[in-house]
Amino acid sequence: MKKSQARGYLLEIVLSKLIEINGYEIIKKADDNEIVSKPNGLNVRGRGGFHQFDTLGKFKITPPFIYPLRLFVEAKFYDVQKKVGIDRVRMGVGILEDVNTNYSTVKTNNEKLSVERYQYHYAIFSTSGFTEDAQRFAIAHKIHLIDLTCDEYETIIEPIREIVEKIDDIFSQRNDNIPKEKFSLFKEYFFKVINEKIDEIDESVYIRELINTIPDLNIDTVTELVQKIIDLKQNIAGQLIYLATGNSPYIIPLFSNKNVNEILKKNPHQDVAITWEEGNSNKWTITLNNEQKPIIKFTLPEILHQYMISDKNRIGYNAINIKNNQINRLVFIAYLDDDNPTLCTLKFNGEFTKQISRRSKSIVRVGRLTTVMAE
Repeated sequence: MKKSQARGYLLEIVLSKLIEINGYEIIKKADDNEIVSKPNGLNVRGRGGFHQFDTLGKFKITPPFIYPLRLFVEAKFYDVQKKVGIDRVRMGVGILEDVNTNYSTVKTNNEKLSVERYQYHYAIFSTSGFTEDAQRFAIAHKIHLIDLTCDEYETIIEPIREIVEKIDDIFSQRNDNIPKEKFSLFKEYFFKVINEKIDEIDESVYIRELINTIPDLNIDTVTELVQKIIDLKQNIAGQLIYLATGNSPYIIPLFSNKNVNEILKKNPHQDVAITWEEGNSNKWTITLNNEQKPIIKFTLPEILHQYMISDKNRIGYNAINIKNNQINRLVFIAYLDDDNPTLCTLKFNGEFTKQISRRSKSIVRVGRLTTVMAE
C-alpha cells in the first residue's frame, strides 16, 4: 500500500465521521440483498457487477416521493501539485449508472418487490483540489466534489500525514526475519479493523489483535497510532462542520463555532449577512442576525471563485450575483440535540449584509487611525 493510498484510506475513515454527523448512517454490514461481503470487503450489487466500497452512508431522512439516499464517499490524498482528474469522476459516473439501474420487476415475486430500493449518489473529497475538466464533468453527471485545500482542514490533514509517516517508519525499521509480505498484510489489517471497529471496539482488545498479527511490533508504538486515529475522529466529531447546499450543484462546507448550535436551537431559519474578506476573495464569512461578528466561515467552490475574479472591474458585481443566485439560501441538517435531525436554512439578507460591511469598514478606518496616532 503506497503512502498516498494509506493517506486516502485514513482520510475516508475520518470523513465517514463527518458525513455521519451530517445525517448519514455508515453501512458496516452486509444485508444479503444489495450489500454483500466479499474477500475485498463490502460490495454493492450493481446491474452488471459488484462494486467495492470503503465508506457508504445512508441518509437518515427520506422526503416523500424520493427513494432513500445512499452516498459513496471516496477520498483522494495526493501530493499538493497533483489534482484529482477527470478519470476519477468517470469511475464514479460508471458506478452510479450500474447501481442505480440494478432492478428489474418483470420476473420478480411480490416478496422481492417489497424490498427497499435506494437512490445512490457519489462524493469525492480531495486534499489537492480538482482539475477544471473534472469539475465540469462532475457537474454534468451530478457527482459531488469537495475541495479540502482550505486552511480549516489542516487540523484533519496534518495528523493524517503524521500517522502514515509513523506507520511507514515502522515498516522501514522492521526485523529482516519477518517477511515483507507480513508487514504489508499488517498495514491492510490495521486500516481495515480501524474502519470497521474503531467506534465500538475496546481499545486494548484491538491493540492485542494487531500485536498478535506481528508479535515483533512494539505495543507502545501501536497504542500511540491507535490513539492518534481515535483522537482524529473525535476531533472532527467535535467540530461544527455543516455540509450545506445552495442553488448550485456544489456542496459548501460551513465551519462554525459552538455558539451557532445554540442560536439554531432557538431558530433554525436565519436571515444572514454574507461577506468576503478584503484581499482574499475566496474566504467568505456568515454573520447571523443579532450577532456582532461572523461566526461561520466557508470557501467558494473553485469554479464560482474563478467566475468572481474573472473580471477585476466586476468582482463586486459578480459577488452579488453569487450571493443572489448561487448561495442565497444555504440548507443543511444539524443535530442540535445530538439525537434528532433539524433542517436549517441560512437566507442571504442584502440589507443586513450592507450593515455588516459598513460596520467592518468603519472598524478598519478606526483601527488605521489609532495606528497612525500611536505612531
